[in-house]
Amino acid sequence: MPEVTSGGAADFAAAATLVLGDLRRRLGLDHWWVARRDGDDHVVLAVAEPPAVPHHVPGAVTPWRTSFCRMVARGGAPAAVGRVALRPDVASAYAAHETGGVVVGATLSVQLLSPAGQVLGTVCGVGREEVPDLEELLPAVRVQAAALGLLLHQELALAEEARRAERAERAAATDPLTGLANRRAWDAAVRAEESRARRHATTAAVVVLDVDGLKERNDHHGHAAGDLLLQQVATLVAGRVRARDLVARLGGDEFGLLLPGTDAAGARRLAEDLRAALRGAGAGVSVGVAARRRPDDLAEAWARADAAMYAEKAARRGRGAPAAPAPTAVAAPAPAPAATSPRTAFAGAAGDDPVDALLATVREQLGADLAYVSTLVDTGDGAHRRLRNLVSPHPLPVAVGHVEPLDGSLCQTVATTREPVVVPDLAAAPWADSRGHRAWGLRSYVGVPLLRRDGSLYGTLCTVSLRPDPQLRERDAGVLQAVAGAVVELAEGQDREDDARRAVRRRLDDLRAAGGPRMVFQPVVDLATGASAGVEALSRFPDGTPPDRWFADAAAAGAGQELELAAARAALPALDAQPGFLALNASPATVLAPAFARLLAPLPLGRVVVEITEHVPVDDYSALRAALAPLRAAGLRVAVDDTGAGYASMRHVLALVPDLLKLDVSLVRDLDGHPPQRALVAAMAAFAASTGARTVAEGVETAAELAVLRELGVDLAQGYHLARPGPLPAPAPEPAVGGDAGQDPQATGGASGSRRARARARSQPRAATHASS
Repeated sequence: MPEVTSGGAADFAAAATLVLGDLRRRLGLDHWWVARRDGDDHVVLAVAEPPAVPHHVPGAVTPWRTSFCRMVARGGAPAAVGRVALRPDVASAYAAHETGGVVVGATLSVQLLSPAGQVLGTVCGVGREEVPDLEELLPAVRVQAAALGLLLHQELALAEEARRAERAERAAATDPLTGLANRRAWDAAVRAEESRARRHATTAAVVVLDVDGLKERNDHHGHAAGDLLLQQVATLVAGRVRARDLVARLGGDEFGLLLPGTDAAGARRLAEDLRAALRGAGAGVSVGVAARRRPDDLAEAWARADAAMYAEKAARRGRGAPAAPAPTAVAAPAPAPAATSPRTAFAGAAGDDPVDALLATVREQLGADLAYVSTLVDTGDGAHRRLRNLVSPHPLPVAVGHVEPLDGSLCQTVATTREPVVVPDLAAAPWADSRGHRAWGLRSYVGVPLLRRDGSLYGTLCTVSLRPDPQLRERDAGVLQAVAGAVVELAEGQDREDDARRAVRRRLDDLRAAGGPRMVFQPVVDLATGASAGVEALSRFPDGTPPDRWFADAAAAGAGQELELAAARAALPALDAQPGFLALNASPATVLAPAFARLLAPLPLGRVVVEITEHVPVDDYSALRAALAPLRAAGLRVAVDDTGAGYASMRHVLALVPDLLKLDVSLVRDLDGHPPQRALVAAMAAFAASTGARTVAEGVETAAELAVLRELGVDLAQGYHLARPGPLPAPAPEPAVGGDAGQDPQATGGASGSRRARARARSQPRAATHASS
């Protein structure tokens, strides 16, 4: 088969064109093409050039049910017919629709198969003249068809892989609660915009918004109310920015706006407009604004904006925070069609939400202006309906989360009768006097019930239009009924995920109320002196669940950074309680957060070690290095956890050039009995020494392991053989003044002596820990 490449990969259409031309030259049939079945259609993918039948070009469609290929596939005709005149059934298949009226004397059809035997398409040829020995030529055609089948299979697999990657990329870059961009997308956008700004000398600004009173709302009204507030704030903000701007949820109650081509004054105007709009809708925010200015870059502008927001929030707390408002709906305007926010906003496209995708399909099928799903809720004041999903290209005065009484609505009729309701003209149907739809300015309606598998009512699926539609009939409700089951399955799956996320948030609230997480500390011993060089802070949770599970659940619920920061804050008293260093665990995402730098900045950083964990992959090492640089310049040391456990940890080592390499427990366990293991640890100790780093062995459980580690030159160690994790020892009480006069106050730890001893302990760690860790 001719080799044809496009962009470095084989191109099926070009290869098929060459193969078909080659077959025409060798077999003599006038017209050749490759086609695939698409439902009831037979669609041409490629033809021999130039085509012998003018209308039979790529994209041409003929009926599958009467095609010769169907006859061959069903066993009604041989693959090759050299004398069509002897087969009237074959002649009728080519009568007009496949050859444009050309009389066919001979024809053949050979299937394109995938490696697994799946039929992907057919190679077809026809000639005006009879070819009596056509069957003898089939082997040559089958060889070419086999090659084309492999190539087509490859292209289809690559296309599916690309779709999977696109879906994964969209999901990875989307905040599941608000539908906005997430932190990963934000970081990528900031880097890309900074690159453009440097190339083209353009300006850009950053606005940081932090929602006031979210914790109080969660505490007073539950996390569902807090989630609704965040969704409504996202909807309002997304509706007031340009298509070129990016709105992202940075984590928790913090939102970021990246504004290309906007200076500081323009960003401040937008920020104040957003503040006023949100205040009018019942949501308060603290705001920070900064613009890129040389030689600073956008990341530094973001840090300045975040610091300004934090200062404003602190000042507002000092003046007294307002009481948490009740969970009423924020009357947010619908965003522009370009701002797609699945499940949280009107959108011209379906976004990444599969329920929205189904709504978009039925809306387009029925020519409606709006498609939505409403669920039934009991607010304690009678039955209500809540708009769960909405898809429309038009701005309307309602948003996802809008709640209104069920009584008097067309949804009530659907819910009560469990039957479809079709209203071509609301104005001409007094019985369909729907308060909600008249308020929205809608004129026609189709709605069907959404029933769970057990027959109970989940809600309603509806399409509505801004104008009457006299063509609406009962059959149009069938379009909605065709997808109703899928809508319920998808929606309930999402509901379960939302419930699980809220359950995690409630667990975190209970943990915070109980003062958790509780911290324990495991000593890290200097193997040269046997003295403690410092401690690693480890989290413990009240229900005995492994810490990794807590942190993974928190990350899935969008609260991973919050829990990691809470653990770090709980560990900080260890700096005053022991003289060595304090090692804190943090994921790359938390290290990148400005809140992490704010937490560490006031500390004696010469006594702090940050262990980079691998809860999530590092997408941008340059950004991680930049975030750590000012802290490391102030004395912070960086450790890479689980070194030697896999490729990711070694990437951390090469990219971050850490101060400490923590050897994974798999390298330490039974080290004394495994020479290859000893060789690897020795090599890693030598590597660390050559880069100026020190090694820490984790999980030391036997004296034999410890002896080998000392022999191999490992610097530090921790493990049950040395000390188990536990609370820090309480400081010794100071004796009362006027104790035994015969004792030396320096020796007994009297009041002044005790104070001097503590002063010495606090004055020594910097020199001691630099030497010992």
